Amino acid sequence: MLPAFSHSCDSDFARTLSRKFEHGQFLIVGANPQKLESQFAEAEREADVWSHEELASKLSQDTGKARFETAVWFYPSGTNDDERVAEGLSRCANVIVLMPGAGADPARRRLELVQCFGRFGFVPDYECDLVDLDPGAVCLRHLPREAAGVAVNAVEMAFARLNSELGALRRTLEIRGSELEGAHHHIASLEEKLLKLKEYRRELKLLKEQKRKLRKSIERRVGQVLLAPYRLLEKLAKTVWRKLHQKGRKPMGSTARSEYQKWLEQHCASVQDLKRMRNEARAFASQPLISVITPVFDTPVQRLEEAVESVLAQA
Repeated sequence: MLPAFSHSCDSDFARTLSRKFEHGQFLIVGANPQKLESQFAEAEREADVWSHEELASKLSQDTGKARFETAVWFYPSGTNDDERVAEGLSRCANVIVLMPGAGADPARRRLELVQCFGRFGFVPDYECDLVDLDPGAVCLRHLPREAAGVAVNAVEMAFARLNSELGALRRTLEIRGSELEGAHHHIASLEEKLLKLKEYRRELKLLKEQKRKLRKSIERRVGQVLLAPYRLLEKLAKTVWRKLHQKGRKPMGSTARSEYQKWLEQHCASVQDLKRMRNEARAFASQPLISVITPVFDTPVQRLEEAVESVLAQA
């Protein structure tokens, strides 16, 4: 399976690997042949780039002698081929470099692979620094089983814990970065609104100044003098109209109230009706949620509570 290229296999991968391992021919398993072959050609180093499927067929012609000085395996997230690949690489290379491929989690996979290669006599070389290639990479060398010691599992378990913590920190950093970006957008939006508010305040100040000048202008004073008689007539006409309208208005008598009272008594639900409707509503097969949204501004709490209770009391 071909892993996607990441920071583990960038454009300087071949040169970086050549500086780490200065001698011999390379074998790369599980990477992109087109990109890597051109890189190794530019670095003037010999390298074969195989897929996982090619590994078994290529090694079937092996004479038992290691053909490569260094083999690099971009291991996948799955564990199906670990034993087969470990056996093949251990027969064809003196040094094996394990690097996480696309989707592989070093915190989980590295210890499994170290133990797998340990069964073929390869143990980690912790003095070989491969951070430039990938923080999760590890170099394995062929040593006698007794030379490996008992510290390998402990070191790898510690590395797994550190790598797991590193992954958690990386995810936290991504979340914090996303939150920070959102905060920047919010601040930019607030700054834009603040600029508009300042502009509105300047316009309001200008309008108030123009109003003040207009009140003090000679034209306004002359207009008030000329319109004074008309305003007196208008005021007098309004007063007369109001009095005539009040005389001609018929007060609401008991007849109108009694008609409304009759209608209300006829259509208003009784306590028994409300109880029956509530019981029927509880038995409905569909129980929809009805949300009432009302805007409020400086509303007294008592009025708001009365409104809420009124809605809740509906049948």
